[in-house]
Amino acid sequence: MRFPWPPDTISRIAVGIAALVVLCLMGLDYAFGLVPNPVRVEIDRRQAVSQLLADQIALVATRLGPPDVHQFLYSARRNESKLLGMALRSAAGDAVSITGVTPPRVGANFRSTSTHVRVPVMLQGQPWGALELNWQPIAAEAFPDMLLTPQSLWPMLTFLLLTVLLRLYLGKVLHQLDPSAAVPERVSRAYNTLSESVIMLDGQGRIVLLNEAFRVLVGQRSVLVGRRLEEHDWLREGAELQDGSGYPWTLALQTNTACTRMPMKLRLGGDLHVTLVTCSPITERNKALGCLVVISDQTYIERSNESLRLTTSQLQSANDEIQQKNAELTRLATRDPMTDCLNRRAFFEIAGARKDQCNLVGQPVAAIMCDIDHFKSFNDRYGHAIGDEVIKAVAGLYNTAAEPVGLACRYGGEEFCLLLPGFDEAKAGVFAEMLRKRVQDTAGDGIDYEPRLSITSSFGVAVTRSPRLALEQLVDQADQALYQSKRAGRNRCTLFEQRQPETIGTDSTA
Repeated sequence: MRFPWPPDTISRIAVGIAALVVLCLMGLDYAFGLVPNPVRVEIDRRQAVSQLLADQIALVATRLGPPDVHQFLYSARRNESKLLGMALRSAAGDAVSITGVTPPRVGANFRSTSTHVRVPVMLQGQPWGALELNWQPIAAEAFPDMLLTPQSLWPMLTFLLLTVLLRLYLGKVLHQLDPSAAVPERVSRAYNTLSESVIMLDGQGRIVLLNEAFRVLVGQRSVLVGRRLEEHDWLREGAELQDGSGYPWTLALQTNTACTRMPMKLRLGGDLHVTLVTCSPITERNKALGCLVVISDQTYIERSNESLRLTTSQLQSANDEIQQKNAELTRLATRDPMTDCLNRRAFFEIAGARKDQCNLVGQPVAAIMCDIDHFKSFNDRYGHAIGDEVIKAVAGLYNTAAEPVGLACRYGGEEFCLLLPGFDEAKAGVFAEMLRKRVQDTAGDGIDYEPRLSITSSFGVAVTRSPRLALEQLVDQADQALYQSKRAGRNRCTLFEQRQPETIGTDSTA
């Protein structure tokens, strides 16, 4: 059989049980010695051989002399292949006879080891000395030979054998207990053909069946059949539900009510999936027997919508910028750059249409021609820079006053023209007089020069109610009235009349 990696649940269970059994057997072996330990057996043999030699030496030493004792030690070493050397010492520690590799001299309290054994020699029941034997090291005590001893081999072999047997046995048993085994193969194949993720749950919310689309959605993450869906760590930690509500399938099982296309975000590793969950409970006699869960992955659609929203936003921004540029270009094309008043061409285009609209419904239209008095003297006396400031100051007053009710135009040089739709002679005269006083009283305040400049303007007013009178003719009439204001002494307003001009207001200050 082929073991899966990483190990599945059955393999992990088999490994755990096998390890537990081997640990129990090792405990019994340690307590009762069920398996012989070759190291312990060899040590016991060496101790027995050493004791036997010590007893024989005591007999030889009693009946024979020292040469015979030495010959006995030499013969014993030759007969024992693992014995490197021996030394017979007296009670005082002096060497009586030595053969082979001499064991290191030790104290009276020395305890024997596996390579150095010390056995007391008794003569007539009294301690006479000691026999010390130097043995070869036991191979099974060192790595890696110790791994080949029965003491080490049997736990490893037992563990491997139990793991294989338990994996086979548990695989068969749990397969029979697998809830998905109750689902016919043809049903599983039918579900696998669906592009959406499908999970079948039983009445307790445990997974009975899931199709390949769901496995593809969750990637390499494990999905355990027979376990509740929300008990999987990757789902419990990665699911983001709308309004903090419970899992849709849990609600469907509890209420026996279907839920349709409930949004749920599922974070799997670094990927965020936007899904819609539809749950249909399977009921019998108002009791939930299971639930069919369908998860539709909307990530691609959501990303496309987000891209579309971003593109739309960018297009809107570009359109706003284009409109702003167009407005700026329109302003540059229709406005005088120094005064921000309409230029002459734009004024006649816009003002002509407004005049015609008013005259068609019988409303009057007034035109006011304005001129700065003695403007050439400002340029000659103070320079053109101050002259430009005078024009800007006067134009600002005209623009501010005309913006709510009509149009203001820089007609040429220091001349300006205003169109006032709906103004008759009386209202236009009052308006012109208001402008005259405002220029006289406040225009010089906006210019940084000492002493304060005295600025005045002259005005000519013309009014018409006839659509037959062209705008150019109306402006010409206002210009004629302006000429009359200048001839009358400037800084005044004059209303145009066909036969005789009439002075609206007079101020001797010029």
